[in-house]
Amino acid sequence: MKKKIIITSGPTNERIDSVMKITNMSTGALGCVFAETFLEDKAEEIEKIFFVSTKMSHKPRVNSPKIEYITIETTQDLIDALQKIFSENKIDVVIHSAAVGDYAGKYSIRAEELVNEIWDTLQSIPVEAITKQRLMEIFENPRVIADNSGKISSYEPHLMTMYSLTPKVIGMIKKLDSSVKLIGFKLLDGVSREELLKVAIRLREKNQADYIVANDLSKIGGGKHWAMIVSKDNVVCECQTKKEIAIAIKGLIF
Repeated sequence: MKKKIIITSGPTNERIDSVMKITNMSTGALGCVFAETFLEDKAEEIEKIFFVSTKMSHKPRVNSPKIEYITIETTQDLIDALQKIFSENKIDVVIHSAAVGDYAGKYSIRAEELVNEIWDTLQSIPVEAITKQRLMEIFENPRVIADNSGKISSYEPHLMTMYSLTPKVIGMIKKLDSSVKLIGFKLLDGVSREELLKVAIRLREKNQADYIVANDLSKIGGGKHWAMIVSKDNVVCECQTKKEIAIAIKGLIF
């Protein structure tokens, strides 16, 4: 039976206002290599590749009717897209290579407004009522925040942004379909092989992934992309380039 595959690729973008975003350095290049490699000699075994990425991320350099492009922006957009695809299709494989941002902007505030609210609070309640929890409540939900429905002024010298954690998308995928084959990714920077392997094993177990592609940022660049592919039982292989990673994963899913 021909396979339906989801490839998530590139960064997510979280808006601070209508212009500013929180994002990361991912370009989506690795996700593109997966799609290109799968279609090179496995096109007859593929029914559809759902390629989910942001507008500015790299796209596969192949013109194929088997690729359906789905454009997302935020982490929530990605979640919504995955839920929709799974609700309408029986998915066989998810290559979750998107670099989902860890944080989203919760609100922006002028430092003067925050200081004023804290000061007013300190003046209006008894000393014994001043607690860390009371102060944290102000930080969690201040009365006055910057209007982020449009562009925040460029002339705010003390603008601050509070961040909130984004949902962990990889942890949702097996809940959408426990039978799907899930390939996840972990990127660390400048750690030992043993540390990276330990983190990858933990990520695989926590999210019931079939494989984790463990990367080290310090070993990516200049045409090189070292990674090891971690399964339930062992390290399947170590790769030196994006193409090698894609070929190895191709061998595991077809």
